[in-house]
Amino acid sequence: MARPPEDVIAAARDSHRKFGIPASVSLAQWALESGWGAHMPPGSLNPFGMKGRVGKGDPTVTVPTREVIGGRSVVINAPFRKFASITDAFDAHAELLGTAKVYAPARTALPDPDAFASALTGVYATDPKYGILLRSIMRGSKLYQYDVAA
Repeated sequence: MARPPEDVIAAARDSHRKFGIPASVSLAQWALESGWGAHMPPGSLNPFGMKGRVGKGDPTVTVPTREVIGGRSVVINAPFRKFASITDAFDAHAELLGTAKVYAPARTALPDPDAFASALTGVYATDPKYGILLRSIMRGSKLYQYDVAA
């Protein structure tokens, strides 16, 4: 069982307070998307694999990434957002999940972190097992303990 670093836990809990996205889900996404912080697009401080937003002027880095498109796994080059700090990355991630229209159906599952994680499948990530993977990390690493009381 792995434990996130203290600064990552603090960023997840703070973003939970600000945007209502369970810290357990954010931490599981951090673990899954970045290999527990070991694999981020170089120079990005982007542990969530957040893509660059077209027309928003976000600083980005372009790197190859694997996506599931039409049921096939393919590698494409894509722009990923670049952040100044891990706190900025967690805030942007939680703000996206907490406010973007595309995540509105997933937000109806809140405050249940398991149901919310499941609802991200096919929306946040193209992997059809995304929610299962998140819930497995949340349970196995006891990430629920970091959720902030409402």
